[in-house]
Amino acid sequence: MALPTVLAAAYLLVALLSALNSKGRTTLPPGPLFHVPIIGDGLCLNGGGNACAFFFNRFKRYGSVFRTKLLGARIWVVTDMDALRGVLRDDGATPDVPFPSFKTLMDCDSFIGVEGIHRPWRKVFSSALGPSQLADMVPHITAVAQSHLRGWEAAGKIPTYSASRLVALDLAVDVIADVKLGPGADRAAFKADVLTFLDGLYGLPLNLPGSTLARALAARERCIRALAPGLADVHGRFDAQWRAAGTSPQAYATAVLTKAATELGVTDDAAAAAASLAAGGGWSASRPRDLFAVTASLLGGRAGVQRGEVRDTALSVLHMLVASGDTTCFGLFNTWAVLAKSPRVQQRIWEEQQRVVSALGEGLSPAALAAMPYLDAAIREAMRLLPASSGGVRKLTRELGVAGYTIPAGEYVWYHAGLLHCLDPVLWDGRTEGEVPRHMDWRGGFEEAYRPERWLSPGDGGSEDLPRPRYAFAFGAGAHMCIGQNLVYLELKVLLALTLRRYRLRLETPDMLERSEQLFPLFVPAKGTDTMLLEPR
Repeated sequence: MALPTVLAAAYLLVALLSALNSKGRTTLPPGPLFHVPIIGDGLCLNGGGNACAFFFNRFKRYGSVFRTKLLGARIWVVTDMDALRGVLRDDGATPDVPFPSFKTLMDCDSFIGVEGIHRPWRKVFSSALGPSQLADMVPHITAVAQSHLRGWEAAGKIPTYSASRLVALDLAVDVIADVKLGPGADRAAFKADVLTFLDGLYGLPLNLPGSTLARALAARERCIRALAPGLADVHGRFDAQWRAAGTSPQAYATAVLTKAATELGVTDDAAAAAASLAAGGGWSASRPRDLFAVTASLLGGRAGVQRGEVRDTALSVLHMLVASGDTTCFGLFNTWAVLAKSPRVQQRIWEEQQRVVSALGEGLSPAALAAMPYLDAAIREAMRLLPASSGGVRKLTRELGVAGYTIPAGEYVWYHAGLLHCLDPVLWDGRTEGEVPRHMDWRGGFEEAYRPERWLSPGDGGSEDLPRPRYAFAFGAGAHMCIGQNLVYLELKVLLALTLRRYRLRLETPDMLERSEQLFPLFVPAKGTDTMLLEPR
């Protein structure tokens, strides 16, 4: 029997068994009759197109809640905000990622949804990324951005996707985590392994020789071996603090926050930061802030679930690199992709930058960055059109009623950022005849869709005819909204200010996004289509 016939028969058998298994369970929400085994709707979300259009079409077909399957997991997409309100507060749900490869690679029990642990952990981590700490990071972020910009200038172009990954990786490793590797470890090889690890998180759950997952697992172990020697002191310091706090997450958080309040420091010395980077290390020699707080905040949550060894400390650092690197990568790539399509917005950003330089000088101080409302609005509007994340998934701890259906406990629900932005009650007029609503139509009506003025007051250049969006889910929502979102905005503002002060941006392949090879979890452009030209002003 020919292979295509065998595959078709297997597909139909799985679909039939699935249909029979669901017979009589009429309270479950609707969805497609068939899903491709393992891959599910991933087949539809790869090969070009628009993820928002895909989910908006499902919304038009099935209503405010419907089934999807991705990478072997059944998930219910929910758009009813009344139904989601409790879910987003951890009332009847807990954060979880259902994809097997992700769970395998992250290799630990999550403390994010554990009562009595998440809130103290969040307080500590928020303090490690507070306003003073972000101000301290500005010169170091600037140094990384300038280092990459020099290479782009020499080439006269930016390979936007790979450049976004590399910039985000350097910021995560060298600035946010201030990674110290063991003796003899190769920093470039370590960073390459982090990228390989990231590549496996949303891949097929097939641990076969040479597979994406197998390569990612091997890279994870190399990363842990490289990290562990440099983390022995951090692990020991944390363990002493944890025991002194009686192994109580709340007591530990109180002790850390009290100590942190007396240790704030800021440096504006970008030259010193650049020199430290050139020397091949992190930033501790030139910044007064003790980055132990960032790593320890993760360990404080982890220790509430299970006692850890140095390996677990290394794995926690790797988790932090995932969270910070991925969000910055897609935030930068998506914003570049949108800005490059809008000469009008680029011109307004440039004019704003001229005013900032005239008033405050060329340095990107915290004060200068705070004086860029239009650049800030341009980034926020890009995040509305092309969110830096696909929203969030929650695992139900009790059944959820939505639109007359009942989703049982143990099932997964997904609030999809792009789809919810489509349905923004302030912007959407309720019409469904288009591929997506007009305020999200970056393919067919870009100039009408991309309007940074939505985020500005009339005094800052906004318009009463452009109401401010109500929905902004690019960095999640509720009790687990991304703690690092202000850091991501800061990183993007620094990178874009440096670039747009001197260059106009233009995509060499104008339809790069439309030709993307992958839409889940986010856009990945087709090879050779992501070049953005730098045109000197």
